[in-house]
Amino acid sequence: MGIDMRRIMCFPVFIACIIIFINKSQAQVMGGLFKSGLDKSANGDYYGAIADFTKLIEQYPNEPKPYYFRAINMYNLKDYASAVKDFDRAISLNPKYAEAFYWRAMAKLGLKKKKEACPDFKKADELKFQPARAALDKYCR
Repeated sequence: MGIDMRRIMCFPVFIACIIIFINKSQAQVMGGLFKSGLDKSANGDYYGAIADFTKLIEQYPNEPKPYYFRAINMYNLKDYASAVKDFDRAISLNPKYAEAFYWRAMAKLGLKKKKEACPDFKKADELKFQPARAALDKYCR
């Protein structure tokens, strides 16, 4: 029984929210604005979430998570080029950010850049992000 990539592609906010619940201290450090961005994401207010994460980036320019979550919301709006830029920044700040590699690959697929996506899927898999294996099998074999 494999992972249904269509379902994964439809729920980036769900995956992002799971990740943040694992790391509750991050939300505490960045305060209510971080939680507000997540809440807006979960409710489909992607523009509002982007605004919140942009404010967080202004306050915490060297923290990868606000870039990652802003990129997730850009991805949801199909603004793949902007999402790739924010995933790039998140990865530059945390080169072991497996989820950012995975979603950057998904955004590259949205840009129809399959050959550029495969190394990101591979890196996410190496960093043990489970959905990356199915993506590698589907898009890169």
